[in-house]
Amino acid sequence: MTGASTTVKPEVPKAGTGQRVAIVAFAAILVGVAVWGLTACNRDGDPSSAAVGADPTDARVVAADELAALPDEVGHQVFWAGERSDTQIEFSHDGSGNTHLRYLTDGAEPGTPEQSFLNIGTYPFTGAYEATRNLASRKGLVRITANGGVGFYDPANPYSVIIAWPEQPDLQVEVYDPEKNAALDVVRSGDIVPVS
Repeated sequence: MTGASTTVKPEVPKAGTGQRVAIVAFAAILVGVAVWGLTACNRDGDPSSAAVGADPTDARVVAADELAALPDEVGHQVFWAGERSDTQIEFSHDGSGNTHLRYLTDGAEPGTPEQSFLNIGTYPFTGAYEATRNLASRKGLVRITANGGVGFYDPANPYSVIIAWPEQPDLQVEVYDPEKNAALDVVRSGDIVPVS
């Protein structure tokens, strides 16, 4: 008698309810960490907290006619909010290419650690536009559009707005203002543009 060969597939263990909950919780933590990392300038709204990313020792005041040279200096486009009355523009950057243009007021010195000023951060990383667009759809964040770009802000931190544009797919811009919701007004005004 010839027996037919049978193949027995090994049973794949199924995740129990507890394991599924743990996986979902872990994924939520990863998303939270990503959002927290992307909204780095002022996580708690405290204007006295130090700026993240820029080295205040290299901060310097730049004139409006010097701005066009900044992309060559750092190797990528730099964004700003246009000229503002009664301000000096402070430029700083770090070794990873993150740049900050702060609008100093009231005679503040370059490199001052306070975050009492409008601050436009430009952050280079691969896939920045795609990452920003995806995060803008996450629960708990508010999606915004401006000048053809897409971005978001966290209602729990109404001091910082993140935005990116498809024309600059590897750059993300953060607009921070110490006044509640003022960063959102700046972004919606269409003032955030590349220096030229």
